[in-house]
Amino acid sequence: MKIALRLAGLVLLLACGAGGPTIAAGQTLEEAFRGQATGVGRFKSRLAGVDRGFVVTTNGRRSGEDFILDQVFRFDNGSLDRRTWRFRRTGPDTYVGTRQDVVGEAAVRVEDDRIRMSYDLITRGRDGGKLQLHFEDTIRRTGRNTITNNGVISTLGMKVGSVDVTFKRQKFGRGRAEETARR
Repeated sequence: MKIALRLAGLVLLLACGAGGPTIAAGQTLEEAFRGQATGVGRFKSRLAGVDRGFVVTTNGRRSGEDFILDQVFRFDNGSLDRRTWRFRRTGPDTYVGTRQDVVGEAAVRVEDDRIRMSYDLITRGRDGGKLQLHFEDTIRRTGRNTITNNGVISTLGMKVGSVDVTFKRQKFGRGRAEETARR
């Protein structure tokens, strides 16, 4: 059970890479993710016996040549975790992303009204050995200030879990998003 919870936590942290209000045709990753947003989501894995909810607050900003997306997760058991994505534009509709717990670089592509992210991570399996997981996230606009992130997690070509998150743009001042996540 410890391994399943640990796996669920890692999966949630990685699969929730989105955080902006809209994705429109021709919009850049930075425009979609800029500013603060709050997401409510759920990770499910029948294989690991996990069904876990969470709230994530995000803050996206430019820093030199990179776009930074800070994430604060509050899980339904009260635990908190923080992760930071660093994206670099590589073409008109492509980016690479890195994060401390991602293997190599995430491939990011903006396509019409969606953003697709593909990346891997290594975690510990039930036997304590290393387990590589692959993530495919599709991020879409679902309302004026709302987007959804639907992620599929697999290993060795077999689906082992999913994560679904709905994000809403914050309309209030700085710092309030983290306060909302603490409740």
